[in-house]
This record gives sequence, structure tokens and C-alpha cells, in this order.
Amino acid sequence: MNASTTSQIPEAGPLDLTTTIDEGTVRSFRDKGHAVVRGLATARELEPYRSTIEMSVARLASRVPPVNQRGTYGKAFLQATNLWRTDERIRSFVFAARFARAAASLLETSSVRLYHDQAVFKEPGGGHTPWHQDQTYWPLDTDKTITMWMPLVDVPAEVGTMTFANGAFRHGNLGPWVIGDESDRGFSDVVDRLGLATETHGPLQAGDATFHRGWTLHRAPANPTRYMRPVMTVIYFADGARVSHDLSGARAFDHRFWLDSIPAGELANGRLNPVLWPR
Repeated sequence: MNASTTSQIPEAGPLDLTTTIDEGTVRSFRDKGHAVVRGLATARELEPYRSTIEMSVARLASRVPPVNQRGTYGKAFLQATNLWRTDERIRSFVFAARFARAAASLLETSSVRLYHDQAVFKEPGGGHTPWHQDQTYWPLDTDKTITMWMPLVDVPAEVGTMTFANGAFRHGNLGPWVIGDESDRGFSDVVDRLGLATETHGPLQAGDATFHRGWTLHRAPANPTRYMRPVMTVIYFADGARVSHDLSGARAFDHRFWLDSIPAGELANGRLNPVLWPR
């Protein structure tokens, strides 16, 4: 079945069995702007989704130049978005109540909507992901935004997971840069100037997940190994958020592509943004 024309919630599956996020994890997220939830899913639970997601990204990979022929942004990862619209199985993963409830718990909000999903696969020999803030791109009038970053396979230390700047989100928008060489230099200076401690959650197993706020500064190292680092992300925002009046720059694309060009000031409740928790 092609899911491209509907945001209907799929029938309940294994990933809709929810779990409780402990207070220490909520407190870490509240204080630092990021947290890790280990064992949010198991490798066995992910297996039915992994192959479908990997095939979708492989189709993308066949249309892009080799990694050594791309710029900094292109070398960072293979990126495929809104995969839930292309495949029913992926839709079940993206709409999973377990993940959405975890996001709502960390945001300390009662209800969350989908912004979009995004596969980010770092290839063998792939480059570093520069410092950036996700919410630079998002035309939403709330800071209650969150990204779940979940590897589909075990990620050892030599491949690397994300590094976060603790407390960066409290400063809001820290610079005008979109992800690239300029953002890496600019935000490195910001981290030094503000004296922000940086932290990584180290190796992750398949089904572990990190969560971070939209204004949390983060980056990731290069992949020096011969193994792909397949990661699936889902981005959520608190229900009740409105479309921002700032629709300039990179936000203009997101406004059209993921918010259906809903007018500024109106509720962000388009057909691509269903409520994923509560179910």
C-alpha cells in the first residue's frame, strides 16, 4: 500500500506498546536539552522496518555522486525525508505511539504532532556533520520541538554518535548559519564564547535513542569505518503550536514542504502533521 495520500494512524503494532520515561532522563533533557533513552526499541523489533528503510535510502544513494565528490553537507549523510508517505511499514515506525509518548514526556507536554521523519545514513568514509541548530529551518512559533535519533544497528565508538552542547537551547537562535562549513566555524566560536560543555552519549545499540530540542547545538564525527551508520529520525512538536511569522530563508522551504503553506499565525495542524500522542 502506498501511504502518500493519507495521514491516517495505522493499526496498532508492537511499537505502539508504550514505556515510561524515568524522571532522571526527563530532568537531563530539561537541563541540558538532550537525553538518551536506552532500549526504547529492541533490534528484533526494528528488523521488519530496517530493511524497508534501507531500501528506500539505497534508491536515493543510486542517484547521488560518490561521497568523495560532494561538499561538506553532502558528505555528512545520505538524507531521505517523509518516508512515511511512501511505505505503510515505515509509516507504522514513524507513527509509533511508543516513540511519540517518549517525545511528549521529555517535552513535558500532553500532546505532540509529527513534523517530519528523516533517514540520515552516514556512509563508510562519510564526513563529519557540522555544528548546527535544527530549528533554524523550522517555521514554528514554539520551542517545544524535539528530534528522536535512533540507530537501526549498533553504533560503536569508532563510528560515532552525536555530540551536544549542554544548555545551548536556552539561548534560542545562536546564529544565522545553515548547516555547513560556516555553521561549524561560527557555532564552534559560540560554544567557546559561552563556555558550553559538550557531551556525547557514546556507543548506542540498535533501538537506543537520543532526543534533543530544536535549538540544541549538535554535531557528529566522520565515519572512518567501512560500515554504514543507518539512523532514522522523527521530529515532533507540541500540539497547539502555530506557524511562525518568520518565513524567511530556509524556513520558506519547510513552510511549503512540511506545513502545507498554512498561513503565518495559524495552528500548525496540516494534513502532514497528525497528532501522534495521545492515540
